[in-house]
Amino acid sequence: MSVQVIMQDNRPAFAVIPYAQYEQLLQKAEMAEKQADKLTFPQAVIDYKYDNDCSFIKAWRVYLKKTQKEVAAILRITQSAYSQIENAESNQKITLEKVSKALGLEVGQLTLED
Repeated sequence: MSVQVIMQDNRPAFAVIPYAQYEQLLQKAEMAEKQADKLTFPQAVIDYKYDNDCSFIKAWRVYLKKTQKEVAAILRITQSAYSQIENAESNQKITLEKVSKALGLEVGQLTLED
């Protein structure tokens, strides 16, 4: 993406991008918004995530009353490997797809950014 940054008082004030890129960003934002509108999160999942400063993956697992060992068995991985998934800053798309399927969720329910 090519961006021109306009400075004011020696600080970035505006970012200018080509119009075609702007339109692409708008389309992506609209698609994400539509997807987010379809996703639901029980308040208990939200509360657990923020009260315990953990991932949505862990919050959902706890909400669904599953142990790491149970989810790991569904995924055919070790409990230790699953723990790494829960605690990772980010996961690969394929990993998120497998975990969401194992938990009976949509990928977006595991990846919504704070």
